[in-house]
Amino acid sequence: MTWRRKILRHLSLLSALLLSLSALIGSTGRASADPAPQDEALSDVVKKYRDRVLARPGQPRGASHQRGSERCTPARKASPATKDQLIACLTPKNSGDVQLARPTSRPREIPDWCSFDYGVWGGDRLTACSLWSWNYQLINPETGTVGGRATIYVWNLLQTHNAKNQVIWKQWFGAFDVTNLAKGTTVSATTGCDGPCDPYSQPVAPRALPTDPGEEGWLFASFEFAGRLSGVPANTWKSGIQPYTDLAFGNPNTPALVEDQMWLDPEEWDIRCDYLSAGGDAPHYGCVFKEVWPVHVVVWAELPGHAEVITAAQNHRDAPGAPGDEPLTRLMDETLKKKKNGQEACEMWPSPRPPGEECDEYPFRSTWQGAYTGDPEHTFSDLIPESENQDGGEQLSWFYRYHRIIEKDPFYVEVET
Repeated sequence: MTWRRKILRHLSLLSALLLSLSALIGSTGRASADPAPQDEALSDVVKKYRDRVLARPGQPRGASHQRGSERCTPARKASPATKDQLIACLTPKNSGDVQLARPTSRPREIPDWCSFDYGVWGGDRLTACSLWSWNYQLINPETGTVGGRATIYVWNLLQTHNAKNQVIWKQWFGAFDVTNLAKGTTVSATTGCDGPCDPYSQPVAPRALPTDPGEEGWLFASFEFAGRLSGVPANTWKSGIQPYTDLAFGNPNTPALVEDQMWLDPEEWDIRCDYLSAGGDAPHYGCVFKEVWPVHVVVWAELPGHAEVITAAQNHRDAPGAPGDEPLTRLMDETLKKKKNGQEACEMWPSPRPPGEECDEYPFRSTWQGAYTGDPEHTFSDLIPESENQDGGEQLSWFYRYHRIIEKDPFYVEVET
């Protein structure tokens, strides 16, 4: 651990004591992360859309970020009958250890799609998940004899919140294939956060790792963080938020500890927390993994007219937004959206519109690539059924709200045929 990390860890303990007081008196309004917008007034088409988004599996991002070096710490055996010196060694598994088996169980809360290589984080704009693992051994350096060993696993679920200034890191610990002196191995954890953020949780004191845990038997710990948004002016966002946890493994037979640190690659999992002046389809506060650009999927069978407008623009007008192409970026200014982009895209159609019909356009008027703020040569519009246009708009609003797509945030649009 670097000197900077050590200082931050000690500061985080003091910060946790002070900040937890405000949490206890209710000033922060924090609760467990449940990022799905609750809206019973949604139409059936939008509810189907919501259910598809919530069921979509997370995707891996990048290579393994687990440390690859062996860490060994001298330790004296506790038995008074011998003076043998032992070495406690912690060797991380990584994506190259393909021959090594995964644990035989997983905690109930870990999603089924979280099945990536060791140390690889995967997920979506609100959730990141990973499995880290180490080989723990107690070794006599003179004879090379292994006095005990264990395979240690840590499941991670890191949740941001699209309507709160809140980040929660949940961890589950367990040991498998434990032999001899490695029985009774313990873990302790301290949390910290680099960047404009503060931890709100106490350290985890040393606790014994459960051996061969089932679905409900894993040792659980939870850490909470928040962006530094207190007292900031409206429309402020803080990025570069990088939480981490320092782990220390001990054993009754050895007084020394071996340590390692868990984190996320900030280039792929940069956390942004923001405070907006107006709610609308984005509540005042929220946090996301801002480098994860989500895909808005429109199903042709549900909204054929809306889907045809998108397809025509992407295929025949070279409009951006398709996955693999340049993304669209969100526009939140109401005047530019409705009075500029909307009018520019739909001025060719008669006003008032024919009964039961409305003008639909792509790129959407709520993006900087719209007909007025972007290039009108790439815009396509047509008249489609009013109910279909409204359902398409509701789906897009739900997509913005759930993924917290705010000003100039990139995203993609795909039509599922």
